[in-house]
Amino acid sequence: MKAELEIECKDPETVIRSIKPDEEGIKKFDANISAEKNKLKIRVEANDIPGLLAGINSYLRLIKVAIDAMEA
Repeated sequence: MKAELEIECKDPETVIRSIKPDEEGIKKFDANISAEKNKLKIRVEANDIPGLLAGINSYLRLIKVAIDAMEA
């Protein structure tokens, strides 16, 4: 199963650098995040729906925290 998301962001490179340490040790899903102009592109792959949802939710939370911290 695979999901692809695009999120508009003023500084996608900074967001990627801030969430990189949280990517280690993940076993339930595989994820790839990249920057493109003012967007973050996220691709999440998992063997089942719970794994896919875990990946999507994890990245959305991490990205929201990173963006909120930059805007504070």
